[in-house]
Amino acid sequence: MTMEQIEKAALSMRNTCTSKSHTDAGAVAGIQKGEFPDDNQSLKCYTLCIMKTMRTFKNGRIDDGMMIKQMDLMMPPDMAGPLKVSLTKCAAEPPAGDDCETTYQFVKCSYQTDPDHFFFP
Repeated sequence: MTMEQIEKAALSMRNTCTSKSHTDAGAVAGIQKGEFPDDNQSLKCYTLCIMKTMRTFKNGRIDDGMMIKQMDLMMPPDMAGPLKVSLTKCAAEPPAGDDCETTYQFVKCSYQTDPDHFFFP
């Protein structure tokens, strides 16, 4: 997929999950800038919605195998490579309470591990 196609797919998921989780679009945009407020439950559940939509979260755990498959199919290798490094590190973290918190902490860890290559719809 081209970056334009990836962004188009991300926008579709973003719109769906922003609505489903009743999240403010500004808070969602803040994720891309490394803004992870600890008191925003709807934003935490937004991350769960995205990861369930992408089939990368099931049975209370990050499905790193599915995430790697999707990266290999959808992303250019120069983008997927660095993301796999943070994925491997962050997916190894134990679940953090409820499912919304677990996915939120995973996304936050991914950003903190490599903000230059971070991507999340």
